[in-house]
Amino acid sequence: MVRIRSRDGLQDIRNSLAFAPVLGFKFCILFFFNSFLLFDVACFISCKLTARPGGVNMGLHQKSTRTTGTKDCLGVLPDGILSKIISRLTLKEAVRTSILSKSWRAIWTSHPCLLFDSANILGNKIHSKSMSCCFGEPDRQLQRLHFVEKVDHLMHQRRRGLRIDSLAIHFHLGKEFASHISEWIECAFAKGAEIIDLDLSESCSFKVDNVPLAEFERYTFSCSLLASPNVRCALKHLRLTCCNFDSVPTPGSLASLTTAELRDVNISDQQLENFLLTCLRLENLSLLACTNLVKLKFSCPKFRLKILSIQNCPRLDSIELGPESLTTFEYTGELATFSFKYAPRLTDMYLSFTGHNRQDGVSSALSRFACDIPHLRTLNLVSVLGMKTPELPDKVLNFTNVQELILTVFPFHDEDKFDWIIYVLKTFTSLRSLQLNLFSPSYIRKSNISPRQLPECTHRHLTKLEINGFYGSPHEIELLEYLLDNLVELGVLFINSCRKIYKRFNRWDSEVASNSHKIRPEVVEWIHDNVSPTIQLHVL
Repeated sequence: MVRIRSRDGLQDIRNSLAFAPVLGFKFCILFFFNSFLLFDVACFISCKLTARPGGVNMGLHQKSTRTTGTKDCLGVLPDGILSKIISRLTLKEAVRTSILSKSWRAIWTSHPCLLFDSANILGNKIHSKSMSCCFGEPDRQLQRLHFVEKVDHLMHQRRRGLRIDSLAIHFHLGKEFASHISEWIECAFAKGAEIIDLDLSESCSFKVDNVPLAEFERYTFSCSLLASPNVRCALKHLRLTCCNFDSVPTPGSLASLTTAELRDVNISDQQLENFLLTCLRLENLSLLACTNLVKLKFSCPKFRLKILSIQNCPRLDSIELGPESLTTFEYTGELATFSFKYAPRLTDMYLSFTGHNRQDGVSSALSRFACDIPHLRTLNLVSVLGMKTPELPDKVLNFTNVQELILTVFPFHDEDKFDWIIYVLKTFTSLRSLQLNLFSPSYIRKSNISPRQLPECTHRHLTKLEINGFYGSPHEIELLEYLLDNLVELGVLFINSCRKIYKRFNRWDSEVASNSHKIRPEVVEWIHDNVSPTIQLHVL
């Protein structure tokens, strides 16, 4: 019988590996057994060793059958325990277990998750002094050679192991090492890898500041690496960063792929379409900083795409959204031509427009999208130049289905006339939740603007209001006061001085408020005095 104390035991084995060279092998063994395993020696040995004189065939490693004067206590552990131990360690720690016992020299090859980066392979932490900008290109090339040589050695040994769950290569490599990179990927794919993460960007290996990087050709990733006729495709997640892309139109060859992220990848419109035809079960697609994309079409009825994220693709001119399965669309970039007719189930959308026409994008999102996306339920909109300049239509439209509006106003000036909040209350008539993320200037100045004469605009459905980045400037208080007067069914109010920043896929970061941005005590007192006791108030 073997019992594992997962948390304490895992840390103890890490400690034993760290001190093994100093304390000696025997002490390491005793420390290992004392802290990680509670092992019933009599029961286990009587059941296992008597059945196979000379030892147990461990399966995960080739155990020597030669008897010695000292028993190899670690060598009698069963496969399940070994796999559990190795899988709970990092790859670097797993490799170091080879010092624990002769029979453990190849145990690490059962580690299912392979992460090859600067820290694991070269012992250098990213942007450390040893990898700093003082390195010229010859020194960097030497680092690349060392990296490839060590990974080649590790992958050669890893071929003897069992299944690979994931392969991650995070190092600045180019076309020169294409054969090595492709061989690593093919090996992982053949062993059933579900995750392949390839980041060949400079920033993951070297500092990029103040060092002119010599031009070198990028590695070209080919889908043919993942289309072996003799291997069942198990790949579910693919992430590519800083490489070229070559797709072979072999429909359905990546049938198991569900998520794909392409960042700074040289891929054309046609190549992307060919790629999508190879993975018809793809549900989540992210395209970031892909400079060769111009006109995108996702209208193929065979696609099962549910989530589409596009960020900062500078040449992108038009997007034809689809297929019918699409429910979530996130876009950051210059205003493009959007077509939503092939996305009838689109319910969640995030928009952040950049460039000179960013305000036109905000106006479009708050006007014509009401007609173009009739089933939209959640709209997350970022206005980078504030909300005092967008041209909103005189004719009030009606977003009848939108129940949640998230509006980020950057910056929120005291000159703001609040036309936008009046428009929101009139246009989003079915709204249940409103989140305002305010980015006010870092100073509070005395405003010469007289109190705004705002029309009454009663809203009878909105029950939840959240205001982030609130620290009590006069125009913030005036905005809050106006909302309290008009949201007659308000039940919950959150006020937070921390700024809230949207990342991706409904993930947020909070920017801790400095002392100058924290809500002043007198403002907190005003809030408590003016908020109805029927409202659940949370001031953070």
